[in-house]
Amino acid sequence: MSEGAAGLLLASTSPRRARLLSEAGIAFRAASPGVGDADEEELERDLCAQGLSPAAVVERLALAKLCAGLRLARAGERVLAADTTVAFGPRLLGKAKDERLARETLELLRGREHQVHSGVAIADARGRVRSGVATSTVVFREFTSDELTTFLASGVWRGKAGAYGVQDPEAAPLVEEVRGSRSNVIGLPLELVQELLAS
Repeated sequence: MSEGAAGLLLASTSPRRARLLSEAGIAFRAASPGVGDADEEELERDLCAQGLSPAAVVERLALAKLCAGLRLARAGERVLAADTTVAFGPRLLGKAKDERLARETLELLRGREHQVHSGVAIADARGRVRSGVATSTVVFREFTSDELTTFLASGVWRGKAGAYGVQDPEAAPLVEEVRGSRSNVIGLPLELVQELLAS
């Protein structure tokens, strides 16, 4: 277990982020910052309307979650917040609300590459804030309509930006290659987290 990560609050209820931190040996506790999907979507729309890049949007959202999470911190505890999005060029591909939208999203990405951006923000016990963005590129296969239908029927696309999770075995027929941090694509760039925790 990482000594340097003791006394860390993860301002998120994401099971994927919690699992990544645990697998990395980083000690933490998790709590919801109270920022729901509807709040995130509204803030994301506002930031996009300002002409910010997808990378800038996720960093701002991570900072917003950090601010919300600070009120939950115990004395001497650091706070970690993150936000991840899938982007096709300047277009953000959020969580599909239904199977039709999931199909449209995945058909858009078929045979192409896209980016996954994660903003990470950390506040130390003295209130100093550090943040950054990790970007990975994911290349999709020219998957068949039958493969897409089978994937959608699995239901694992629900609640995931871009309507897929690279960690899900069901997504294997879709994903050809990940360039950059794989943990970033899952939802938390561990390399960036460890860099910010150490700085």
